[in-house]
Amino acid sequence: MFQFGIFAALLLLVALSFILIPLFTARGLAKSDEEQTNILLAQNKLRELEDDLANGSLTQEQYDSAKEELEVGLYHDLQVGGAEVVVDENKGRWLAIPLFLFVPLVALALYSIIGDPRAFNTSIATKQAQNPKEVSDKALQMNAMVEKLAQRLQKEPGDAKGWLMLGQAYKLLQRNQDAVTALRKAYELQSDQPEVMLQLADAIATTNDGSLKGEPATLINKAIALAPDNEMGLWLAGMAKAEEGDFAPAVNYWTKLQQHYKPEDQAYQELQDYIGKANARLGKPAGIVNSSEQQAAATPTQQKEVKAASSVKINVTLGDAFKGKVKPDDYVLIYAQALVGPKAPLAVVKHQVKDLPLEVVLDDSMAMIPSMTVSSVENIKVTARISATGTATPQPGEAFGAIEIKGADRAGVKSVVIADTIK
Repeated sequence: MFQFGIFAALLLLVALSFILIPLFTARGLAKSDEEQTNILLAQNKLRELEDDLANGSLTQEQYDSAKEELEVGLYHDLQVGGAEVVVDENKGRWLAIPLFLFVPLVALALYSIIGDPRAFNTSIATKQAQNPKEVSDKALQMNAMVEKLAQRLQKEPGDAKGWLMLGQAYKLLQRNQDAVTALRKAYELQSDQPEVMLQLADAIATTNDGSLKGEPATLINKAIALAPDNEMGLWLAGMAKAEEGDFAPAVNYWTKLQQHYKPEDQAYQELQDYIGKANARLGKPAGIVNSSEQQAAATPTQQKEVKAASSVKINVTLGDAFKGKVKPDDYVLIYAQALVGPKAPLAVVKHQVKDLPLEVVLDDSMAMIPSMTVSSVENIKVTARISATGTATPQPGEAFGAIEIKGADRAGVKSVVIADTIK
């Protein structure tokens, strides 16, 4: 507050100096003698007449008449000429006092309207510094950029790349229905682009409990036909076939995708787990690096650890900001998803707000797709979301909390606090 006062006072002094200094340094200004002025004007007029006579614009008769009028006019002016008029150098200095008072008052009035008086409250500033959510404006900046892009596309609806970018941004913000709408616009403009098809298929699946059946599968097949080596296409094509129970093509797609990675890559190892599980459903050996053979060769202690990784225990609590704002009968959806890849739930449980705080276990028995379980991926994301209707598709304004769990060892209780809002 003290530093602000010093800077404000300095700025006011600078502003006042621009106004007051000219008032006090002004000197008296005398008007030129009126007689001398009239003589100079007459002389200039006479020279113009002489020039006109010389170049033939005036006849001698016209020149004599004009000269006579000029002489008569000058004689009259000299007879009635006034005295010298002097401007008082002190005139206007009386404004100094009201300006000295008026400028600071106006500045304070403007600050009270458009400024932020809370800046003087050190306790608020300290809390904001200690709270990353209030200090960080990345989310606000992201939303602002997305809205700016959306507004531009309303004026330029033919920008296919813009619609694709907007759809991907909406997916990042979990505005899934908006993502589908934007990506459909991109698809209308570029119906032959595999990337657009795959992004649209993935977005539609997120609004349909992660299912790739129907339109998503059609888009994926069309994209794969155009771009057989597209990584996203191969991944989604395998997932779509696995969801249909057609595991042989799923293995083929994932095996082809595996060639894009090195054996030490995490993506390679996750694909190997999927291939192993699909082969197991087909009654075939999973391969030399599949997880079931590794488990058979493991020690009893190691086997216990692998089994524990097939489940995760979650403690869900409601943040203080939402207490009293949600209804006791609202639904609480708790689900796990792969951190990378399709967002189909690996496990889901449903409770109500009145049950909070609560502790749940998400495990392989809750899988919606046999090949997609909690133990089938190494890194997962667990989300707890409050929904008045209990629908699977997140809606703007709903409260949620989420954590990322990386690594196969999921021992202990992981905490999820519902403290954010879906934009």
